[in-house]
Amino acid sequence: MKVAAKKRTTGRIRKDRAATASPSSDVENAEHLIASNPGRMTPAKNTRSNRKCTIAKDVSSHKITEFFQVRRSCRKTSKQINEEAKNALRDMVLKGSNERLLEVYKDVVKGRGIRTKINFDKGDFVVEYRGVMMEYSEAKVIEEQYSNDEEIGSYMYFFEHNNKKWCIDATKESPWKGRLINHSVLRPNLKTKVVEIDGSHHLILVANRPIAQGEELLYDYGDRSAETIAKNPWLVNT
Repeated sequence: MKVAAKKRTTGRIRKDRAATASPSSDVENAEHLIASNPGRMTPAKNTRSNRKCTIAKDVSSHKITEFFQVRRSCRKTSKQINEEAKNALRDMVLKGSNERLLEVYKDVVKGRGIRTKINFDKGDFVVEYRGVMMEYSEAKVIEEQYSNDEEIGSYMYFFEHNNKKWCIDATKESPWKGRLINHSVLRPNLKTKVVEIDGSHHLILVANRPIAQGEELLYDYGDRSAETIAKNPWLVNT
């Protein structure tokens, strides 16, 4: 799935084992039977032979499951593992559970930014870029309105999904921290990804390398237009 994206940047920056009889007990039982029937005793040579036959017959009648418990495989198929991972991601996105793992801080140059309270591994879901999802044509009209008001900072993220252009407008103040993550083309530790959840698509931010606790979260906004770079040269040198 291709995500061709850019974030609008004009405006303000911001064992149990079965019990079994032992062979020794079988021998003792055989001797007891012989002793209790003296009239039927045979010579010692034949007696030893009879003992051996009795013991061998008794042991061979046991089933292997009497000695060892049956084990059933606990391995999960790759399909099961993928399904569990998909469901876990769905819950995290819809519930916004990762928001509590991030914190807002202020930088003297960039203003507000986001740091992580925990470590993330490469490929981990970090947070959703949450706002109002709209089609490209509608977003361009709203973008023009924002450009006429210097007091409004723009947090519009344009991207392509299934050969169609979309935009998430996160300009309105909200408690969602994804909108406050700053830009870096030189040292990003996040990347954007579109996922389908219950028939809707969501733009999420995923760790592109291991991220340590306390690090600032950064991703490439992707806006390379000449006009934008002229107004915001830091887009290509930070």
